Amino acid sequence: MEAVNDLTDDMHNYLAKLYGLKLSKEELEEEHYDESDLGQTYVAEDDRKGVVGYMSFSKDCNEWADPYFELEHLVIHEEYRRLGLARKLFEFLLNKARQEGVNIKTGTLIRNKRALTFYKKLGFRPLSVSLLLDIQKRILEK
Repeated sequence: MEAVNDLTDDMHNYLAKLYGLKLSKEELEEEHYDESDLGQTYVAEDDRKGVVGYMSFSKDCNEWADPYFELEHLVIHEEYRRLGLARKLFEFLLNKARQEGVNIKTGTLIRNKRALTFYKKLGFRPLSVSLLLDIQKRILEK
């Protein structure tokens, strides 16, 4: 559990940095997993380091995507990227989706170019856009 939450913190800190934000300990802890969240969470492990990545997803349905798996997180420790671990975790979900006859939906922030490139290579296509009126002026312009 601790390794998954450490990876979650790393991911959120990376994404926040893309927008010039620094997340508080409380904001990070809001995203932490507990035992009840692990039903649809799968990990990648290394014999030495233990958990080096994870994927979490849930099942939903809407008028655009019909039944689908929502890929919520796909996180690999920085030292283990570009080794195919994210693709292997995703392939597990892809096989499960094919067996159940459902689609897969995911999202990321527009400045997360690495994730956008990765998802495009997997065959994902844009479906929607989220917009923010930044009244609190948290997001730095780039």
